[in-house]
Amino acid sequence: MAHISEYVSWRGDLSFADRDFRIEDNLVFSELVYYDFKPVFRGRSSIALKEAVTELDRCGLLKSTRAGSTAEDLNLARICASSRRFGDIVLTDFNDIYDSSDRQFAAVTFLIEGGTRVIAFRGTDSTIIGWKEDFMISYTNVPSQYLALDYAKKHVDESNDDIYILGHSKGAHLALFAAAHLSKEQQEKIKRIYINDGPGFCNGVLDKSLIDEIKDKITKITPEYSIIGRLFEPEVGENIIVRSSSKAIMQHSIQSWLLNDGNGLVECADHAPESNILNDAIERFVEGMNLGARERFVDSLFDSMSDTGATTIKEFAALGPSAFEDLIMKMAGNDALNIKGKARKVRRKDDENLNIFLRAWGYISRQKVIRIGLSLFLAALCFAFPDFAMESVVYAALLILCIYELVLTVRHLKESEWNFRKERPRVIMFIALLVIMSMILVKDGALFVFSSTILGVFFLSLAYQNLINYKIYKRKLFERFRYAFEGIVTLFLGGYILVVPDIENSWYMLSCGSLLLIDAIFEVLKLIRDRKR
Repeated sequence: MAHISEYVSWRGDLSFADRDFRIEDNLVFSELVYYDFKPVFRGRSSIALKEAVTELDRCGLLKSTRAGSTAEDLNLARICASSRRFGDIVLTDFNDIYDSSDRQFAAVTFLIEGGTRVIAFRGTDSTIIGWKEDFMISYTNVPSQYLALDYAKKHVDESNDDIYILGHSKGAHLALFAAAHLSKEQQEKIKRIYINDGPGFCNGVLDKSLIDEIKDKITKITPEYSIIGRLFEPEVGENIIVRSSSKAIMQHSIQSWLLNDGNGLVECADHAPESNILNDAIERFVEGMNLGARERFVDSLFDSMSDTGATTIKEFAALGPSAFEDLIMKMAGNDALNIKGKARKVRRKDDENLNIFLRAWGYISRQKVIRIGLSLFLAALCFAFPDFAMESVVYAALLILCIYELVLTVRHLKESEWNFRKERPRVIMFIALLVIMSMILVKDGALFVFSSTILGVFFLSLAYQNLINYKIYKRKLFERFRYAFEGIVTLFLGGYILVVPDIENSWYMLSCGSLLLIDAIFEVLKLIRDRKR
């Protein structure tokens, strides 16, 4: 598997005459439009890619405007410029507009040998106005949409050959908007429209039926963990879910998308469950606000950021925690969010469900003496009853969890007037939990295997947390020694338990007891040190 930079290296020796336009090329062009070509277009109307990159590199001006870009992103431009496939491609009519009237727009047209045109729209850059315009599509038309339409009309009318329209993120949205609003005659000239993880149209703002006229020409590509590309998601002719080498929201970057060694993208059947859950939450949040409320929310958020004097997200972040604190305080009073009403509702549910446990644990964590006493008590249990303590604790935890889920499920069903269809996910989860518990109890040795697996994962999680703590306390010798020692012990225990499952039950509990005792000793030493200070 590879990324687009490897694709250019492997297939870059083949011109478009030797190998026709592929879906991978769409990804490359969607990335190239992020580079700032303004310096080389002064006094020019067009320039070959290899000349543009060489000149920018020589002057130290080669840079990517994509939000979150790094120095490594520059290598893609250099690889493309040195390749036969992309190096001789001509860039023409480069547009880059950024002003205080909520406009952030950039586009360029690539002229390929043989007459093919690729109209590429840039996605969101790192400017606050660019991000604001992204949010504005949830309640209104934005200036860049009409700039994109005018730009597309110009180049479609000038060409009699194949035309591709494409973009990434907001650039994908602009490509979709422009293509959907072209005339019938203009749309007939379009070979393909590529929408790379970009949002669609908001209900009540744009006529989605316009997309139906061109949906057979649209290829929509989203990563496995897609958030931005599933906002107001349109129905299209071809929908591809691509695997990524990055995690979570970082999969939005095209340069993390995986390609087969030969051709095409590495596809997967569905989006990640976490992505589905988060998208559902965002959809509910957006639908709970009318268009006016969305506008007030967006204006308040980004105007507050601009008031600090920052023009980019990076500049705002550099202002430090105080800027974020001020922003949160301003947003808390925004009537679009209805923070107070929602907070009261959440607070009531917390009190009914888990808040009592959270408060108890918080109290224990703050009271060091209680925590030390609890650690010593649990260690004593592990040493006193090593043969059955682990399985008993896990069984009790499963039983409490089942009872808790039963109470929640019945309560939600009652509130929904026993609408099983509405509460189907919760009911299914409760049934699955019951089935798992039944299997563990009925099958010989299952409870032991399940308990030991949980214990192994728990130790590895502690090892990871100890590593984080070790990195945090850079100048505190005691804390670094403690977390280094506990990290090594928990890593060894967790790995050994998972790799060598055939261990006596008592060994597990003696290990837990020893770890709890060590942790209690460290807490005692820390308490003595802090009291002396």
